[in-house]
Amino acid sequence: MAFIRKKKMPSGKIYAYEVRSVWDAEKKQSRAVSKYLGIVNVDGSITTKSTADERKVQQRIKKLSIQKERLIQNFGNGFLITESIKKSAIYQPLIELFEKKPALLALMAYRLCQPGAPMYNAHVWMQGNFLHAEKKIPPLSSQDISRLLAFLGDESVQLEFFGKYLTMEEKHSKNIIIDATSLPNQSASDFNAWGYASGSVETQFRFHCVVDQVTKKPLFYRHLPGNITDVSTLQTTIQELKKQGFQYNFALMDAGYCSESNIHILRENNIDFLMRLTAKTRLYQDMMRQHASTLENMSNVVNYGKRTLFAQVVKHDLYGTPGYFYLLLDPEKKVKDIQSLIEKRNVQPEEERDDETDKYLFSKAGIFILISSKEIPKQDILEAYYTRQSIEQIFGFAKDDLDCLPLRCHSEDTIRGYLFLQFLLLIVFIEIRQKLFNHFTVDQAILITSALKCKIYSDQLIIPELTKEQKKIFALADILVPIEIAGI
Repeated sequence: MAFIRKKKMPSGKIYAYEVRSVWDAEKKQSRAVSKYLGIVNVDGSITTKSTADERKVQQRIKKLSIQKERLIQNFGNGFLITESIKKSAIYQPLIELFEKKPALLALMAYRLCQPGAPMYNAHVWMQGNFLHAEKKIPPLSSQDISRLLAFLGDESVQLEFFGKYLTMEEKHSKNIIIDATSLPNQSASDFNAWGYASGSVETQFRFHCVVDQVTKKPLFYRHLPGNITDVSTLQTTIQELKKQGFQYNFALMDAGYCSESNIHILRENNIDFLMRLTAKTRLYQDMMRQHASTLENMSNVVNYGKRTLFAQVVKHDLYGTPGYFYLLLDPEKKVKDIQSLIEKRNVQPEEERDDETDKYLFSKAGIFILISSKEIPKQDILEAYYTRQSIEQIFGFAKDDLDCLPLRCHSEDTIRGYLFLQFLLLIVFIEIRQKLFNHFTVDQAILITSALKCKIYSDQLIIPELTKEQKKIFALADILVPIEIAGI
């Protein structure tokens, strides 16, 4: 496709050029080629050079001038997000769904570009975006969104997605992280139940997530009522992953999943593990009494980044099978814990003090214990365990960057669909973030590219030149921005 570009010179004269897009086979991208047409007159007509082909040139000008500019729309942010979705790990497993429900692509783009905005404003955003010109994408009215969420909430849709997605991801890491977070809300749902969240009791869901330890990519999720404890969910999560055909051999978990029954379940499924030992267990108390006094020793010093800790490995029976106990002492945390204990003791009446309890609490200040089914060098144990923080970061992305709370859905189908949508958005968000890492945040990239507009004509869309920052963002995201898009 081609169009006329007019350029005003310092002399005041306006020159017209025919601009067309050609494919550069060497660079594997389109580029603009300009051809001088003539001088633009006051009445808008173009006077060409006196040549034998003047008639042909005038016919060409007339043909190009037929296309009238319809409107100027936002382009950069919507294009960045939709193309990122098409390059993401979720696209192939959902390609049939995207073709069947083209509004899903637009809704995901809206949620990533405007995470804090209510869904019912999606149609307003669409009206100002180039996606509005896409004939196959229907309007995003509140009713359309509700129907789409209900469709996404269908169990068969989600099972089909995970069957394809997990089979594809199985080719990568065999190590996973399992954790959960609270999703407080006021939805009228049977899944909503009272539970602890951020130090208070609220009605909530529990959102359980499985993450690839190496790529930090979410693999699977479950949502449960807020009154179901994490420790009781592990067996079902393992079974669901197994039913989806996903194979793994190592799981990293927090203390919420630590129990004798769960350790037996992991052993029975031949899954190695690393988890924090709950402080209330007898195993923890026995380890503390036997080894805490010898932990703070120069031979036990390990470095983790800029931090220095003490680490000691003890091989010991772990509910009937050999296990490895890692006692770790953080000097900085020890100071804070002791200070807190002193403050608490100072305000406690003498008759309520228990010297034996205080002695035990002071002895374990700054200490936590990890347990594993296999031996890990103590200099590597902290790095292995602290990769678990990546799932906490992912929960932070969902709550803070994607504004998944509060939930404004009330039917079971739309709640399930909304959570599934958030899971898909989370995968895309993390992939974009990893590509832009150390250069731009996702928010910055969306803000910078939102300044890139486009002109929409009767049958094509013209994209102007990119700024330096916009070029860098699209290059990092591995996205080629065309000069024009035909067939709009």
